[in-house]
Amino acid sequence: MSYGRSAYLTHTNTLLASGRDVLATVGKPAGAAKIAELERAADPSADASFAFSATAGQGGANAEDALRSILYEAQSANVLIAAGIATEIPQPSTMPLSQALDQIEEVQGTATTAVAGFLFASGSSAKSADLASAKQTFRADAQFSLDRCVSESVEVISSVFDQLKKMDGSEVAAAIEKLGKPFEQAVQAGRLLKKGIEKLKTVIQHLLDLLGGGAMETVKKQVSDVWTRLTNGEYAKDLLASSFGVNHTMSRIDAILASANVDISDLDSASNAFRPLTDNFGSKMSLMKGILATIVVITGGITLLHLAVPWLPLIVAGAYVALIGATVLIGMNYAGSGGVLQWVKGVREIADNLAPASSASA
Repeated sequence: MSYGRSAYLTHTNTLLASGRDVLATVGKPAGAAKIAELERAADPSADASFAFSATAGQGGANAEDALRSILYEAQSANVLIAAGIATEIPQPSTMPLSQALDQIEEVQGTATTAVAGFLFASGSSAKSADLASAKQTFRADAQFSLDRCVSESVEVISSVFDQLKKMDGSEVAAAIEKLGKPFEQAVQAGRLLKKGIEKLKTVIQHLLDLLGGGAMETVKKQVSDVWTRLTNGEYAKDLLASSFGVNHTMSRIDAILASANVDISDLDSASNAFRPLTDNFGSKMSLMKGILATIVVITGGITLLHLAVPWLPLIVAGAYVALIGATVLIGMNYAGSGGVLQWVKGVREIADNLAPASSASA
């Protein structure tokens, strides 16, 4: 689905234009018509090419398009909620709408540009002169790729944790338990607010759908583990390095390089596989950061609603914990440490391809 980037840009530009029109006409006679246009822009259902597909991640080829679609859902939820805050509450404010539109503009570039040379020098490739240098390059590149999986994931997880720390711990625990289950309807809100909150629920469900229908228990386990360990003071970098099996994979690589009958061309080919793998992971994490940034803006806007209802913080916490689950599972896949996702061959699996068949599962 190569149209993903262009479709995203088209729809976000339409959403921006409609949102700016609403911002300019709040409280004016033309406001109602502009709000109707915004509602249409926030629901691009007529464009089948931009629809979310729960199977988009199969093989990893289209997972970025799926994440981009989820990002758009989050941004349209943000704009609708912010428009509701500007027009549907007793003490309206246009500030959240202005922030929601600014956030779209800030993210558009990273959401529509493929990551290239994310870790390695642009256009570089391994061409070793001898076996010793081929082994050295392979080991170094594997370590760099694993380190990048960890560091990019840490940025997402740490930022999410900072947001969750502002919430009651019981709400976070309830959100983890609630994952995959339906939320209550937003019956105590205006039309735009209801639509925006329903879209935020869709964001959560689509993130979970992308991970696969059988992943729910794994997601809950991973999220609960991350939340508990970070709350107990463990560093996110150490936690994720453990979850991604970094030390185990590097020990496995050392054993392969010491004992396997490998040649220069196989080693260089494996080294070169790390370049697109790392770039692809970087692109996915850029989109995850965009989704996270959007939810942070939504959280700030929702604080202005003053709605004393239990389901609202539960939905917000649910969005954050779904991001944790998705980040950990995607990182595990790219590191090759196992898990439910099988989008790509990760670092560990690339290394295992160098080993004799008898030791590949060691």
